Amino acid sequence: MDVGKLFSGIAVIVDDEINEDSSLISVMKKTIEKRNIPVATYETVPDKGVIPSLADAAFVILDWDFTHGQAQRLLDGDEERIKFGDTMQKDQESELIEFIKALMSGTFVPVFIFTAKEKEGVTRKLLEAELWDNNKPNRIFVKEKSEMRSEEELFGAIEGWIKSMPSAYVLKEWGKVVSDAKRDMFLRMYKCSPDWAKVVWDKLKDDSETDCSHEFGEFMTRICVNSINEYSFDESLLSAVSPISSAELAGVIEGEHYSKYAEQPKRAYTGDLFKKDEEYYLNMRAPCDLARDNNPTLYCIKGKKLAGITEDIRLTAEGEMVFSATDRISLDELSGICRSDGGRREEFNEKLRKHRDGVFFNKGEILEKKLEVIVPCVAGEKAIKFRIELKLIEFGQLKSYRVGRVLPPYITRIQQKCAQTIFREGVMPIPDGLFSDSEE
Repeated sequence: MDVGKLFSGIAVIVDDEINEDSSLISVMKKTIEKRNIPVATYETVPDKGVIPSLADAAFVILDWDFTHGQAQRLLDGDEERIKFGDTMQKDQESELIEFIKALMSGTFVPVFIFTAKEKEGVTRKLLEAELWDNNKPNRIFVKEKSEMRSEEELFGAIEGWIKSMPSAYVLKEWGKVVSDAKRDMFLRMYKCSPDWAKVVWDKLKDDSETDCSHEFGEFMTRICVNSINEYSFDESLLSAVSPISSAELAGVIEGEHYSKYAEQPKRAYTGDLFKKDEEYYLNMRAPCDLARDNNPTLYCIKGKKLAGITEDIRLTAEGEMVFSATDRISLDELSGICRSDGGRREEFNEKLRKHRDGVFFNKGEILEKKLEVIVPCVAGEKAIKFRIELKLIEFGQLKSYRVGRVLPPYITRIQQKCAQTIFREGVMPIPDGLFSDSEE
C-alpha cells in the first residue's frame, strides 16, 4: 500500500514548533512534502470556523502541548516574570479537545496526534473527553514524536493505523476514484457546452413547480457514477478486527438504506417515512408528481413495528418439539394429544397454522406474503411490516410526523412490489384439496 498516494490532498499541521527548523515536527513536515503532499500549517489551534475547509484534507496532524514558547507575563513593579502554570496547560488542552470534537463531528478526515508527551497520558485525556475507546479501533491516531524520526517510521506508523481502521482506508481509496470521476465528468460536460449546467437546470425546472435542486443533484450524482471506471480495494484491509454486535449490524444496514432527517426538507420525496402514534406511513408516489405541487397527495402504505421473526420448528435430542426459545412441547405430551379427544388435537393444529402464518427469515431475506412489504432496519426498528393498500393523504397532514426516508434501490423495490400487487389480473384460486392426496 502506497500511503503517499492513498493520502492525496493537502495535509494540515497544527503545532507551535512547526517553524523551528530543528524541531521534530518540522522534520516530519519535510518528510511529508517529499511524498509530494502539500502541507498547510498553524502555530496555534485554529478557530473552529475553519473546519469545513478541512473536510477534504489528506489528514490533520495535531500537537498536544502548545505551551512551548508561550508565557503569561505578569508585571510586579519593575520586574517582569514569566509564569508557566497548570491553568495555561488546562486551558490549551480544553481548547484543543473542543477543536478535535468539532473536527471529528464535522468531517471524517484522519486525525493524527504527534506529541512529545507520553502516549498514555494523551489517550487518557481523550478517553475522559469521550474521544477514545480502549476496546475498539479509534479514528484518532496517537504517537510520540520520538518514535517517528524517519520517513519509514512515519509512513509505516500511518500504514499500521490504516490497517486497523478499514473505514478510513475505504474513505481514501474510494475518494480517489470518485475524485477522478468528478474531474472526468466536468471536463466531458464542459466540452459539450460551457453552459451545460444551465441547460440541465432549465429542463428540470420546466418540469417542476417547486425547487428542483434535489432532481439536479440526482442528475449530477448519476452522471458522476457513470464516469467511474473501476474500483480496487485491498481485501486484507477490510477484515473486522473485533466482534460485530447485533446492534452494530442493524446500524450498518439502516445507514445503508435509510436516512434520518436532521432537518425537515420543505417538499415531499418518494420514500418519506412518517410515524403517527404507533403507525408508520411510507410514501410511494413518484418524484416527478411530488415536484409539481407544494402540497401533493401522497400514496402511502401503512404499517407497524414487526413483532418478531418466527423460528423454524425443530426436534431436539431430548425428545422435544421446539417452536421458539419459550415455546416447546415434549414428544410424550404430543403423543397424549394424539390419543386425546378431537378438541386438543384441533387446538394443537391451530397452533401449527398460526406458526405457518408467521414471518420467516431465509438466506438473508425476510419472506413476505403477497399483500405485505417488510422493511428491515429503519427508524430504529428491527423491521416494519406494511400492508399493500394505498392510502391517499395530503402531504400537509403528515409533514410534521416525518422521521426519515427509505432510499433507493430499496424504495424502488417496494414500489415495484406494490405495482405488481395493485395492477394484476384476477385468477381463480387453487382448490385446497388439489394436493391433499399424494401420488407415487
